[in-house]
Amino acid sequence: MSNILMNRTRSQIIRFLLRNGPASCSEIGSELRISSSAIRRHLALMHRAGLLESSDSLGYSASPQTVRAAAEAFSATLCSGSLPQTPRMPVN
Repeated sequence: MSNILMNRTRSQIIRFLLRNGPASCSEIGSELRISSSAIRRHLALMHRAGLLESSDSLGYSASPQTVRAAAEAFSATLCSGSLPQTPRMPVN
């Protein structure tokens, strides 16, 4: 999760999956009124970050345990100071 910044749309997707169970891109997009392609990008990013599980037949799913574990791992990286340094841009 350290490679992902949570935004409102991703938060809505996770809440939807926790509430409703496994769903496809089109089901999530229809409910949230967001295009399937945008949902697909968010789901892929969250899946790579370990927030979601995927199944060919069921679509994507989230569990409270998985979300909590990913959030705790991200929090630990913040506390340890192990985030990559970003170069500072000069201010003119």
